[in-house]
Formats: sequence, C-alpha cells, structure tokens
Amino acid sequence: MDEYADYSGLPGYVSIKEAAKMLGISDKMVYIYIQRKRLPALQIANVLVIPIKDVQNFKFNSEGRPRRKTPPWRISSRDNVLFVTSITLQFEAAQQDLLAERLREIRESGLYDFPGTVTRYVFSYEGSPNTIEIQLVWKTSVAPDEATREQTLEEFRQALDDVLDWSTAQYKHGRALMHT
Repeated sequence: MDEYADYSGLPGYVSIKEAAKMLGISDKMVYIYIQRKRLPALQIANVLVIPIKDVQNFKFNSEGRPRRKTPPWRISSRDNVLFVTSITLQFEAAQQDLLAERLREIRESGLYDFPGTVTRYVFSYEGSPNTIEIQLVWKTSVAPDEATREQTLEEFRQALDDVLDWSTAQYKHGRALMHT
C-alpha cells in the first residue's frame, strides 16, 4: 500500500503522506489514527485516502493520563544535581517554515536526542518572533562528559546551520536550585 500512499488524485481527499504532513506527524501515526477510528479513511483499490475536512478538523488528545495533582517542588541531592545549557539565537523570518519543518524532521528521526538529558526544549517567544531558545537539562548522575555533550551539540548546530544564525548564539550554563 505504501508505494501509492503519496497519491490520492480524488478531489476533497488527501493521501496518508499528505495527511501526515498537514498534521505534522508520521505516516505511521496516521495509520494508527485510522485504525483507532479517529480518522476516517476510504480505500480505493490499494490506496487509502482521507477526507481533507477530517484532516483539517482533527483534534489531538493530550498524551498520557491527565495530572490530578501538580508535582511539588524538589531540591536535588548533591550527587544528582540538574544542570542546564540554554542557547538563545536568531533566525531570519523567511526561514520560519523551514525551521518548523527541520524541527519536525529531527523529532520524527529521533536524531540529536542529547544522551543523558532529562528534558529538551525549543522555545519561541511572542515578543521576539525571530528568536528561539534551546534548553538542554541533564542530571549529573547520567550526563555524559563535557566533550561528548559538546560533540552532540556541534552535530545539532551543523544540522540546523542553514536555518539558524549560530553567530548570534548566546550560551548560558547553570544548575537547578529547585525543580519539579
């Protein structure tokens, strides 16, 4: 079926690949949503197509179970401190769509996961639309050595070099005094 999955040719319908791109998810997730009856699909010969209106109106559910209680503040023990690398940098407004596409590709590929991190964030801010902040948080008990962290960061920089202006990067390093 996959050999034809990028062709629908039927007005008002999109292929699995087109639906995945519109939703910002993998083809596999589209198949899962079809299987779970969250997205309707029509099979024409050996091709699945989805009504475009259903793709446009699709609502994602939150993942996991809903929190019942906000987690309390914590202070790490001395041998298991959280430390952070924060990188703030600029990009050209014309690159915004390409940046979003590249971040989606990184997410789907599983590359640049920064081994040993407990959280990774890429933020954009309303008041600074051409600025992003990357936060990488490690636990000292599982973090790789500094050379390994720097090598992984360099690979990440190279992957986004044509989209982000790394010459504007401002780096901050610190540790968590308190966290959840």
